[in-house]
Amino acid sequence: MKNLHNIEKSAFRKGEYVGYASGLVFRIMKRDGMWFAYCDKTQDRLRRPTLWSLSVALENYIPVAA
Repeated sequence: MKNLHNIEKSAFRKGEYVGYASGLVFRIMKRDGMWFAYCDKTQDRLRRPTLWSLSVALENYIPVAA
């Protein structure tokens, strides 16, 4: 995995990653060839074809519900 400043491997869930954006934590997993990020707190979801593009989406993420 490339060095992505806002995504790291999960220490607790094998095959999953953890992403950070706007003070929130996202669970990241790969399904059907796409990367999905899910935030439990806001229930927002992001979907991108690569982990790098998901990292960029997290950088630009603005929570809808404040």
